[in-house]
Amino acid sequence: MNSLHVTGFLRLAFSIVFAWMVFATGADAAVRQTQLELTAANIASVVDPLMAEWIGKHQGPGAVVVVVTRDGPVFAKGYGFSDIGAKKPFTADATLVRPGSISKLFTGIAVMQLVDAGRLDLDRDVNGYIDFAIPTPQGGVPVTLRRLLTHRAGFEEHAKGLFSRNREPEPLGRWLAKNLPQRLFPNGDVEAYSNYGIALAGYIVERVSGEPYASYIQRHILDPLGMSHSTFQQPLPDDLEPLMAKGYRRSDKPPLPFFETIAAAPAGALSATGEDMGRFIRALMNGGELDGVRILPKVLLDQMMAPGNATSAGYLGLVFLGTKIAGHDSIGHDGETMTFFSELRFFPEQGVGIFVSRDGIGEIKNSSEMPRPVAAIARRFLPRATEWEDAGAASFPSAERVAGIYQTSRRSESSFVRLSALLAQIVVKVDGDGHVRALSAIWPFGNGAPWKRVQRDLYEGPGARFAFVDDGGSNSYLATPAFRLQRVPWSLDLRWIAPALVASTAVVLLTLLGWPVAALWRYRRKRRWSEGRGDQSNFLAVRLVVLVDAAVIGATAVLFAMSSDFTIFNDGLDPWLLALYAFAWLGVFGAVLTLAAAARFWRHGIGSRWSRIHHTLIAASSVMIAWFFLTFHIAGTTLSY
Repeated sequence: MNSLHVTGFLRLAFSIVFAWMVFATGADAAVRQTQLELTAANIASVVDPLMAEWIGKHQGPGAVVVVVTRDGPVFAKGYGFSDIGAKKPFTADATLVRPGSISKLFTGIAVMQLVDAGRLDLDRDVNGYIDFAIPTPQGGVPVTLRRLLTHRAGFEEHAKGLFSRNREPEPLGRWLAKNLPQRLFPNGDVEAYSNYGIALAGYIVERVSGEPYASYIQRHILDPLGMSHSTFQQPLPDDLEPLMAKGYRRSDKPPLPFFETIAAAPAGALSATGEDMGRFIRALMNGGELDGVRILPKVLLDQMMAPGNATSAGYLGLVFLGTKIAGHDSIGHDGETMTFFSELRFFPEQGVGIFVSRDGIGEIKNSSEMPRPVAAIARRFLPRATEWEDAGAASFPSAERVAGIYQTSRRSESSFVRLSALLAQIVVKVDGDGHVRALSAIWPFGNGAPWKRVQRDLYEGPGARFAFVDDGGSNSYLATPAFRLQRVPWSLDLRWIAPALVASTAVVLLTLLGWPVAALWRYRRKRRWSEGRGDQSNFLAVRLVVLVDAAVIGATAVLFAMSSDFTIFNDGLDPWLLALYAFAWLGVFGAVLTLAAAARFWRHGIGSRWSRIHHTLIAASSVMIAWFFLTFHIAGTTLSY
């Protein structure tokens, strides 16, 4: 939830997060055209072609786009179908979407309401509010509400039980207590986006108010703002359930057969119509008030939106993210579930707000094909910004020091989820002309995707900005609101790990394929591999280790292939995960056996020279695979991930 702010943890590993962090060519490179008057007809002339191409050419199922000013709605339109089979149109007033992590804004406001009432303190240790303990590591700082709302509590990424097919979510407090992540950054000085952290803030609201979280939000935010088609309840109330859009990935594929139940409800469980989200944006732009009803004093809402730890790429206030779009200051949040992709942005200086939610990702090959109504509206309807004019004119070269390989601070290091951060590593290169390009570390070759240089040490592309922060040597990083891209130590560099692992896996697979062939060849010639019974035992033991390694690698690949459905990560997976751990540990200990066998075969001249070379390759491959199993916790011990 960008999901649930990139949702799900394994999506970080593959193309979605890479498309978010590595910018495609041309999406925001369009020549700036004459500013249009903000009318429904003019907005339709800009947005309709974008959505028509996405729905028609790229198999997009449905979407909604809403534009408001402080005074009222300007544009609200649905595209495609909310139920393709029934040909039910997507509408702005009667189709519910799942805005994902945009839900976090409601949680932040709820916290500040209780701060205003004197019942919460942003800087108090949260252990004083909850019924389980969050340890403070040696030398670390306590977790506070301020650190939770600014994603600086330091929690590592956690996914188990986040999504469920069950109609009723697990009680929030119980889920939080049994899924407490380790604190990867316990000093409170690194932004690391955390669904768990915001869910914990919501639980504190529940505990202190004495109301279930969903009920509190309904009574104190949704109902006062007249958001009559919005709820955090799971399952949906009977009157809203028929309005929920089915969850699709593409229009030519069937929808999810279940409602996405989210255990960390305060981080992403909102269901709402586009028009209701427009009302919410208007309240934000009007200082916490709408139609004479105030949900939060303006001074506290301003405090939430005030820059904190700002860089040239933007800032993270108390839940709210601030950045520039088409050169203009914007405030808001993105959201993502398994099937819904949403964006909420408003431009405080111009008093214009936009909400977009797409049901499904469609057939998208790269991020340049993604419809971006917010950026398009900003370019066509807001005054031309000075920075936008200057962005393409700057001629100074990019600094060589930005080059390197990076990993996100939003990651896990204590479970097999660590593998997702490995696969999501980004290689940043500076070419001979001083241009910065980014590539996936999985294949760090070719030209890569260009990062447009906006200012010194500031790079921009569709949907995000990154500021290069150089605080000395290897501590430099790329910053964007809510997380960092940090330097990867050489020991975890995918550029050597991937080829080494591929080569080792190839040795394992070729050994398994060649084993029966060699056995058949020896049988026909009535030759034994060795006359010594011990030698034959070692030979067979090595083959069993190779078989175990291959099985674990295959099972891990299957696990990650299934990860597009995040509901598989629950207690039901535990027995299979324990079996994977057990076999992986056999592979780890078996690597010692392959080393001993190779040494014995060379020392005693057992087998042919080629056979001894082969066993040396097997031993080296087994050691590499064992290191991989240990480092990325495939040989694991925890069921909390």
